Amino acid sequence: MKMSRLAKSLLGLTLLVGCAPQMPTAMNTSRSTVGAMRAPVTAQGASTASSLLLTDNFNAWIRQKQRNDGFGGDVPSVPVEGQTVAALPAATGSKTLTYMTYEALDNNLYGDLNSILDTLELIGSNPQMNLLAQTDNFGPGNAARYMIQQHAQMGQIVSPHVKLGEAGENSGDPRVFADAVRWGFSSYPAKTNWLNISTHGMGFAGINTDDNPQASMNIINFNQALKSGLGSKKLDIVSFDACLMATVEVGSELKDSANIMVGSEDSTYYWGKGYAKTFSKIAANPTAMNPDQVVRSMVVDVHDKGASNQTLTISATDLRKIGELEAELDNLARALRRVMPTQSANIIRAARASQEFHLAQGIPFRDINRLGALLKQNVKDTEVAKIVDRINNVMYRRGVIMFSRQSKQQNDQGRGLSIYLPTEGDVSPLYRQTRFAKSTQWDEFLLDMNQAIKVAAGIAR
Repeated sequence: MKMSRLAKSLLGLTLLVGCAPQMPTAMNTSRSTVGAMRAPVTAQGASTASSLLLTDNFNAWIRQKQRNDGFGGDVPSVPVEGQTVAALPAATGSKTLTYMTYEALDNNLYGDLNSILDTLELIGSNPQMNLLAQTDNFGPGNAARYMIQQHAQMGQIVSPHVKLGEAGENSGDPRVFADAVRWGFSSYPAKTNWLNISTHGMGFAGINTDDNPQASMNIINFNQALKSGLGSKKLDIVSFDACLMATVEVGSELKDSANIMVGSEDSTYYWGKGYAKTFSKIAANPTAMNPDQVVRSMVVDVHDKGASNQTLTISATDLRKIGELEAELDNLARALRRVMPTQSANIIRAARASQEFHLAQGIPFRDINRLGALLKQNVKDTEVAKIVDRINNVMYRRGVIMFSRQSKQQNDQGRGLSIYLPTEGDVSPLYRQTRFAKSTQWDEFLLDMNQAIKVAAGIAR
């Protein structure tokens, strides 16, 4: 029996479960199926799911899709590679850069880990740069911390590591994450601090998924753990090699913890080739590149991979300025609420015409720039049009969006940041707890619009 759009909704997110192990045909390469997209795709034939599954049990939701895609977790525990040592080399004074990557890959992405470590070893730590990793591969007993050493031969990991045992086993535990951050940036001080996250992601709803044991974080407790680990420090850069993390909600949550955020509005696939290019530039002259220059280089290098480019969108966002964008989005929400009684059909039409990210497969994170253009076309209100213009000015002239790139198949939708915009009749309760929702009227606008959708469908009055 066919389900209605409303019946299939999960708090405004059309029934989606887990990460796809298959790339789109046009993007498929020789990589194995464990090199999966790092966020959910549509579950064909699925008919039931808890309405709270996505926001309240994100990791179980990921696991369900993994099972649907044939990943049953029946692979053996993956051993830690490299040189096991009792203790990692101590810091030798403050350096120009400390880069730490948190590899939460105890899931169907486990096959990416050695490629990531291999890529980092092409550059390696040096007198001006610390390259660190905390890793959790598939299965128990294989969490480790690495000091990345230079090694030019791909296919063999040689860097020293210490095994963490049970203390580091659950990469989805905020306490484990906080301890990793504390270790990396307190033990290896530097002028510039850069944290990378490599895992499954879905904006405010989930990050850092772990299958053994089952756990994950939402963006609220992720940021709480991050702040706990940093103490009085603030990151210069936080980057997400995880799907759907370049959202205004994520940026708003992290603005006191990091200055710049790099991520994708859409799906991501392993960004390693871009890492190598960027780090080789830094290694050549570490003192010559400030964080703004580093993220611009990363956006270009990750996106520019020729025929093997699997990057749909990538952007660098200046979180030091994101408050200006929050204020204008609040103004937009208030203006749309004002005209809702007479223009609800026009607002809904504009919202539904904007592209849902993750290969347009139903996840209601929509590009802010494209949404604004559609609102100007459909909503007949001078104030709304003026606010949209101010939003674009803040994003692109004032520099909230420092740099962005999109693949051709995005059709110019993916200009830097997306926003949560469900159009199925429901709004996530978790969303209303985010910093962005609490500081703006965007969640109230979403409730008003989705109530209008229910009324139009004859479900409410």
